[in-house]
Amino acid sequence: MKIKNFIMVVIGCLICALSFNIFLSPYHIMPGGVSGIAIVLKYLFSFNESIVILILSIFLLVISLIFLGKESTFKSIIGSLLFPIFIYLTELFLSYFDLTIDNRLLASVIGGVTFGLGIGIVYKEGYTTGGTDILSKIFHRLLHISFGTATLIIDGIITIVGTFVFGFETLIYSLITIYLTSVMIDKVILGLFGNKSFYIITTNPEKIKEYILKQLGHGATILDGEGAYSKDTKFIVFTVIPTRDYYKLKDSLKELDSEAFFMVCDSYEVGGGK
Repeated sequence: MKIKNFIMVVIGCLICALSFNIFLSPYHIMPGGVSGIAIVLKYLFSFNESIVILILSIFLLVISLIFLGKESTFKSIIGSLLFPIFIYLTELFLSYFDLTIDNRLLASVIGGVTFGLGIGIVYKEGYTTGGTDILSKIFHRLLHISFGTATLIIDGIITIVGTFVFGFETLIYSLITIYLTSVMIDKVILGLFGNKSFYIITTNPEKIKEYILKQLGHGATILDGEGAYSKDTKFIVFTVIPTRDYYKLKDSLKELDSEAFFMVCDSYEVGGGK
């Protein structure tokens, strides 16, 4: 792990912890995941939130080891430890300041944006904050959906369950937070633009073309190419797809052609054609 990656993971976890302690926990706004569970358990049994998050995260690390393997689990260990530690430390620090917000809607909006920003930063470095982020990663790998969408599904279920504890009004605020969190995660990871341009260099363009046309329902152009060093014949498959299909194509390329080289760019504007 490079120092730069570690610093960004630390910053992401710190942002999440601050968001949790300032905008979410004091107003019983559940961001879903182990954080939402911790808020519920603190309300019902006065359990320490940071300890609950740590225990649940360790349990889910075991699940990650089974489904995602050692390498991916290692990338969840750091966040699983840093996030509850920062929650504990920032709670002590913030106790010296009055940061009360009278408007719960404002708290849910800012909480969703900042919480998603923190998680997105960690994800962008290839790591997770642990907890149900691990489940989101499993859903992403198995179902080929984005991290944000997977997080929205899992956290939505947990928040609905929490409605029986805090009531319907809290559900509304929590769903706003979860939605904004999922949007911010995708924006941080995938960028601000609605389309991605794929340049795929391959020796087997037909399989990739068929997948893009039939499975994704998008067009593609195949260009002739040549390896600058090897002089081997290459083909370049060029396609522009919506950002929502980014993970589907990216992950499928490993199965379609494990040796394919690809580059992805943001598409500022797409137009023309029939």
